[in-house]
Amino acid sequence: MSGERGVDGLSLEEKVGQLLHVGIGNGYGETDAGWPAEETGEVIRDLQPGAVRIYGSHRAGPYAMAEYANRLQEWAAGVDHAIPLLLSADCEYGTVDVVGHGTRAYPSLMGRTVTGDPGLAREVSAAIARDARSMGLSMTHRPVADVHTNPDNPVIGVRSPGTDPATVSRYATAALEGIHDAGALGVAKHFPGHGDTELDSHHDLPHVTDDRERIEEVHLPPFEALIEAGVDCIMTSHVLVDAIDPDRPATLSEPVLSGLLRAELGFEGVVVTDAMMMDAVAENYGVGEAAVRAVAAGADLVLTGYVPHEDLRETRDVLLEAVETGDLPESRIDRSVERILALKERVADGRQVDPIEALEVTGSEAHRSLAREAYERSVTLLTDDGLPIREDDTVLLTGVRGVGALKPHFDRAFGPVVTCSLAPDGTRTGDSKPATVPTADALPTVRDLAAGVDRAVVTTYNREGVPDFQRRMVEAVAGEAPTTVVSLGLPNEFPGLPEVGYLATYLQDRLGLPDPVPDAAGRAIVGVLREPPAVRESLPIGE
Repeated sequence: MSGERGVDGLSLEEKVGQLLHVGIGNGYGETDAGWPAEETGEVIRDLQPGAVRIYGSHRAGPYAMAEYANRLQEWAAGVDHAIPLLLSADCEYGTVDVVGHGTRAYPSLMGRTVTGDPGLAREVSAAIARDARSMGLSMTHRPVADVHTNPDNPVIGVRSPGTDPATVSRYATAALEGIHDAGALGVAKHFPGHGDTELDSHHDLPHVTDDRERIEEVHLPPFEALIEAGVDCIMTSHVLVDAIDPDRPATLSEPVLSGLLRAELGFEGVVVTDAMMMDAVAENYGVGEAAVRAVAAGADLVLTGYVPHEDLRETRDVLLEAVETGDLPESRIDRSVERILALKERVADGRQVDPIEALEVTGSEAHRSLAREAYERSVTLLTDDGLPIREDDTVLLTGVRGVGALKPHFDRAFGPVVTCSLAPDGTRTGDSKPATVPTADALPTVRDLAAGVDRAVVTTYNREGVPDFQRRMVEAVAGEAPTTVVSLGLPNEFPGLPEVGYLATYLQDRLGLPDPVPDAAGRAIVGVLREPPAVRESLPIGE
């Protein structure tokens, strides 16, 4: 970072600023058109944060997103120390979670695992990182390293590579290697493991009740493997781990961060908090108090989430006050800043990006081809009852998600297609929003429609327990026509369904990402329905 100062040349205010990972998007810090608002420029000039996390799917394409990132970096270049920002986003499925068009989705981590090919998983991860870097995003908050051991887990699901530590270690490491292949920074999450919880830390404070032995045998190995592989950052979880610290969530726990992660596992990189706006922390601690507790515990970058700018200033001011009063030693701040600056040195070439290059990278045929291959190999056929569907068959396409996105693919592949979407595409079915959850009133309709077709396809989605309505919906349709279920989320409902065809896609998480169903995924689904591959004997997770 030529011309910029190291930690010794920074004032206390500038050092504290480097610890802030502020959020922008979803109505915060942006204009109505989705462009960084001038008030965000004021925050960058005033607080001088070390990083900015971009939230929300923007209507802009890759060219505009590159200009968006350049604008943020221009503001950072205008402050006294001129240290570039780390710009980040999740990108678990690709840059589709921040860019509304012109880029593409890739299979979930679990979808990549079921291909049985860590090399392909690495290629996909590298392609996502290249897309992100071309638009100025040097840090992606992935890979997820949680072992999905609890079938009722409402937040991890298909975001995890799998259900056993060996599988998760192998595929999370492949993902990290791909990130590094593209010259980007990876953030493993959610330490020390969010895979065995029954609550979503966005809304509640989950407990991990496993004993220390099980934590060490099941949940820590993926993080140990990633540390061995040189992971850049590790994100904390807002989870109470009773066997280590029953009083404080991991994000605020010195025994978890300084003790377990630093001293025992030997991690020397940057510790990033999960978003402090999440209810698990926000509902139990004040904004500033939580930041001080996290840094005192061992965190380096405090991810605020998308919050009002006054909350950002309060976070900075309370951190400053804690140092000035001696509650937080300045030497502790210095250690974090040294790590953050060292991280920035590795991506210092990314201050400004070329919007034309962003178009070329994200629109490349190589990336399109890779996405198609990855989706084709990730779809898993567990039973082929009612298949194949012939091109002249009349088909009912119904279900709780994806009907509208799948219809054009069905129209091209089959005879007359009757569609009946039982919840508007994009709704978060299962999120306890009665206005968008289908009711039993729809069952007679889909039963009548099924009676008039040759074949039926029903989309299902669940992220934890199997919704009773969906089971009854499948039973109603299957009673009238040969039926195939296309599972868009976790395939947990499979054992409880009648004898129907069953296709697992591992496509969507708790937010319905990627939404709508990507074209590459739609083509892969139709391809299996027309030409069924060999049936798998069991769910291919944990192999």
